Amino acid sequence: MATSELETKISQALVQLGVSDSGKILAMKPAGGGCINDAFVVETADAGKFFVKSHASTPSMSHDECKAMLQAEMDGLEALRQTRAIRVPKPLYVGALASGAFLVTEYITIRPLRDQRKFGHQLAEMHLFSGSSQFGFAKDNWIGSTPQINGWHSSWIELLRKRLRYQFDLAQFTGDMNKMAKELLERLPEFFEGLDIKPSLVHGDLWSGNCGSDDSGNPLIFDPAVYWGHHESELGIMHMFGGFTSAFYDAYHELIPKAPGFKRRILVYELYHAVNHYNLFGSGYLGQCQRLLNRILD
Repeated sequence: MATSELETKISQALVQLGVSDSGKILAMKPAGGGCINDAFVVETADAGKFFVKSHASTPSMSHDECKAMLQAEMDGLEALRQTRAIRVPKPLYVGALASGAFLVTEYITIRPLRDQRKFGHQLAEMHLFSGSSQFGFAKDNWIGSTPQINGWHSSWIELLRKRLRYQFDLAQFTGDMNKMAKELLERLPEFFEGLDIKPSLVHGDLWSGNCGSDDSGNPLIFDPAVYWGHHESELGIMHMFGGFTSAFYDAYHELIPKAPGFKRRILVYELYHAVNHYNLFGSGYLGQCQRLLNRILD
């Protein structure tokens, strides 16, 4: 992707948004942390800094899909901001490039997560925010570079089954793995017996690399795959990669207590991310998928 084209498009966007008179860019430096998109910190002459994420089209992701992916991220960031529960970067603009797309957001200096207890309370408050009577989201989005099925559903189990089946189909498991995947889809309702699940707005990809603190120590979340779903689904990838202390979980469950069957459902939600990582990154995650399936179905 030509950096000069990206700089020109960013400059035009900032002028169009009315946040910069000149659109003059002083510096555009790569920002680390992602493996799916390119990221930059852009410093302007008259409007401070901005964060920019870009994605180049490939044989597996068209130009239009690149823009749709970043537009879905912008919509998700805005939805999270509307809960007013936790700090989220303000999304500003999505634009097209000759061979991809880019997203401009507010720039926030990201520090390591400082106050795990505060984060636990704020995440629970976000999950308790009431804003939808259905599960899903207005449009499909992406989990990494894998499409994530949304649409609107009256049943959480229906949406979860569709998502798991989609991941299993991509994985093309064979033998015992395929049998276990099919068994899980059939048995899924039994893991939710007796629960009255209300739609919660969830970040959707909240591993430790997608959260932190601002300069004031306030928790911050970003890079989401947002949907309205079961609040417990948020915790699957958090369990998978770790990085969250007992202070976080204690604070979270003070506001949202664990329901019967919690431990097994968390394994189901972890499996969704493990299979996605297998689909994205290969066989290094196959053993983890197998162990999770065995534990869930035991």
